[in-house]
Amino acid sequence: MGTVKETNDPQKKLHAIIDAARTVLLLSHGEGGKIVGRPMALQKSKRDSMMYLASSLDSKKVLEVQENPRVSIAIQDREGTAMIAGTCHVSQDRQLIDELWQDDWKVWWPKGKTDPEIAILVVEPEEATYWDQDVGHGLSYLYRYVKARVTGEHIEMKPSDQQKVDLRR
Repeated sequence: MGTVKETNDPQKKLHAIIDAARTVLLLSHGEGGKIVGRPMALQKSKRDSMMYLASSLDSKKVLEVQENPRVSIAIQDREGTAMIAGTCHVSQDRQLIDELWQDDWKVWWPKGKTDPEIAILVVEPEEATYWDQDVGHGLSYLYRYVKARVTGEHIEMKPSDQQKVDLRR
């Protein structure tokens, strides 16, 4: 996948941001409806936009998504920033775990990929908003910044700086 700057297609820009991400912030609903966030390694992102996060079956986040499957995923990476809203379910599909398994997971699951405590949080995105990293870099940004400082007005935002993408199929 190329970079965000190489395309004007909102879907491709969003996927470039997702593909570049290693760590995301999972936001779920905790006690009393309070929003709870925690960083997690993004295990896999397919072109169908499904996102996979490994967790222990007995973790608090698993209980949270079982009670309220509405989640958000926040991504900030070299390609840009994105907020993805979707629905999450917990899977213990052994074929999926086998496909996603990484040896460095042994620090959490010393028994290996057959450990019955491994769960995969499967996030099905519905809508995303992304901000192109270009908004804060390069000559275009410098020009808009200087112009705003000289005129005393807000910085101009390009239409491509922020985009919404409907991910429902």
